[in-house]
Amino acid sequence: ALVSKTRCREFESLNPCKERNNTHTMVDYIKESYNELRNHVSWPTWAEAQRLTVIVAVFSIVLALAVFGVDKVFSNIIELYFNWIKS
Repeated sequence: ALVSKTRCREFESLNPCKERNNTHTMVDYIKESYNELRNHVSWPTWAEAQRLTVIVAVFSIVLALAVFGVDKVFSNIIELYFNWIKS
């Protein structure tokens, strides 16, 4: 029994894409995006944005220091290993 109704032929969409002017679609996209940003996005207050910025900066610094520390530990281990092999 065949499962596919296309019987191993190319798939034909029931709703084929309509040709549209690319400039028109780009303008529509920009208008819809602007409308979404204006009317549907909940923006934080200035104080909340500053607080969240400080939190992100602190966690970025902590993560950078953690990566630096792990890198230093592995660098020292590899350096000790190669110095041990030389001697």
